[in-house]
Amino acid sequence: MTGYLIAFVIGVAVLGYLMSLKGGGDVRDARAVLKGRGKLIVGIAAILLAVLLLSRAFVVIQAGTDGVVKRLGAVQAVLKPGLHMIIPLIDEVVLYPTVKKTYEASDNPGTSQADYPDMIIQALTSDGQQIRVGITARFMIQPGKASWILQNLGNEVDYVEKVVKTEIRGSGRRVPTKFTALDLYTKKSYEAQQAIFDEISPKFQANGLILDELVLRNITFTAEYAKTLEDKQIALENITTEKNKLEQEKIRKEQKIVSAEGDAKSIEIRQIALTKNPTIIQWEFVQKLAPNIQWGIMPQNAIPVLNFQNMTAVPKPLKGQE
Repeated sequence: MTGYLIAFVIGVAVLGYLMSLKGGGDVRDARAVLKGRGKLIVGIAAILLAVLLLSRAFVVIQAGTDGVVKRLGAVQAVLKPGLHMIIPLIDEVVLYPTVKKTYEASDNPGTSQADYPDMIIQALTSDGQQIRVGITARFMIQPGKASWILQNLGNEVDYVEKVVKTEIRGSGRRVPTKFTALDLYTKKSYEAQQAIFDEISPKFQANGLILDELVLRNITFTAEYAKTLEDKQIALENITTEKNKLEQEKIRKEQKIVSAEGDAKSIEIRQIALTKNPTIIQWEFVQKLAPNIQWGIMPQNAIPVLNFQNMTAVPKPLKGQE
């Protein structure tokens, strides 16, 4: 392009120069000028052609790009980033980006920042529900595969159309048919995303490409079915809550049974101890007497005498409480 521009500028300058030599003259004057300056014109034309050919003999490959040289239709070499020399008018350089590119299927492709935006994918679930699937994929060509891609697929636009777009949209329609709408509404959407990746990645590899990442951006249901799914999900959550409550109640009952069994075992052990040592009952009786009752141990044959008057009298206050 630069060569053409230089040649054009030089040509315009020469034409202006020739026209200025005989300004205001007729056609015969112009012919005379051209005849007298024939050698000059030929020389200038040769210079223009040389400049044009020289500008076409050099090509600059930018960073992140591979250039495949085609000579008379046959692939000759792959040029890496830098300045290279080719045969003008015979060699053609086809550029392939080696950087990662993005393809995105969305509801609004016009506002997408992807390198290749596309319309959202229409698909069906295994239970026949209509869904809209949004997908973003990041891909690149395999190192050293640029010449193979040129021979078998074409340029960048060709391989994106024939491989990237075709495989992603195809899998985006096929994989959802393996899942119910409820599965895709819940966490199983991640399984669908992985299934799409696993299906596409080998096909990219076979065509000289690398599928770096694929994201299932969103799955959109019809408004009516989305409401049905939401109600069903709420019902399932309520059932789960009730099951948890029943489980908790079961645990509490088991805890009470275990506690009762422990009490029964304690009573049984206590009964055995009292059978072997009856005096324990007397000791516990004494421990539970009121503080104002006095007691003592009497001989075995002694007759106890009780002062009922003192027992019913108001207890005297202790020292310091008067």
